[in-house]
Amino acid sequence: MDHDALFKSLLTEFFADFLRLFYPNKATRLDLRRPRFLDKEVFADLPKRKERRLDLVAEVRTRGGRKEIVLVHVEIEARGRERFEARMFRYYMALRLRHDQPVFPIVLVLSRAAAGLDRPSHREAVLGEEVCAFRFWRIGLSRLSGAEYVSRANPLAPALAALMRPGSRARDEWKERCLRAVASARTNEARRTLLLDCIESYLPLSPTEEARFHRRLEHRENKELMAMRKTWSEQLLERGERRGEKRARRETLLRLMGAKFGTLPADVEARVAAIEDIARLDVLLERILTAHSIDEMGLA
Repeated sequence: MDHDALFKSLLTEFFADFLRLFYPNKATRLDLRRPRFLDKEVFADLPKRKERRLDLVAEVRTRGGRKEIVLVHVEIEARGRERFEARMFRYYMALRLRHDQPVFPIVLVLSRAAAGLDRPSHREAVLGEEVCAFRFWRIGLSRLSGAEYVSRANPLAPALAALMRPGSRARDEWKERCLRAVASARTNEARRTLLLDCIESYLPLSPTEEARFHRRLEHRENKELMAMRKTWSEQLLERGERRGEKRARRETLLRLMGAKFGTLPADVEARVAAIEDIARLDVLLERILTAHSIDEMGLA
């Protein structure tokens, strides 16, 4: 599963709700109406000699008093890892040096978290003396109580509650509870689909649990949940079909470009692989008939 992609889409769409859910006091100090997302924050991780792309960085203006811009940086970790503090420190320093703006660094850990909500630190010393201490905010979803979040008046809450501790509830019962909260949330269908993607991806059921779950959905009071899940399944199938069409077009485009221009540079292959718009892929497939070089393809 591409955890980064799923959660980047989810948190970009529900960015304000995310901050209000976990850091309400700080959220009140930020103007969350129009955050500007920085999609190309790539840094050279020199110790490991590779490039790293930050998961989500947003410029947000403060409210009241002296206005300033704060960078909200969220890293998504599939599971808790040791020595992640040093990497967060490097990310912080890179953002601070590049933008010269305050940074609010957050790590969202999806499973095997060390704690629920805490403030880990990274400390550096020289000759036995501490020279700096860096702290960031961490959210360990698997250590939080789902019952405390699922009923909150926040559309993102039930989706993230699916990754939290269900308490004494059976998993099929807990899934029904999360879906019911999504069904009652005041949001549009596109946003609701993102919430369902999260619940269905991170709260899978065993065959026995799935059978019980379907029996629960057949109850009269669960007709709305059944219809909502059916709509989501149809959309999932349609998205799968579109992904197949895109993959076929990308492969054809790369094959034709290779035949015409020779071995393609890695960055060209990466740019083609990143194209999501089918219409743009069709334009490029037509353009290759007249283009005399890779530059004339207009991939930039």
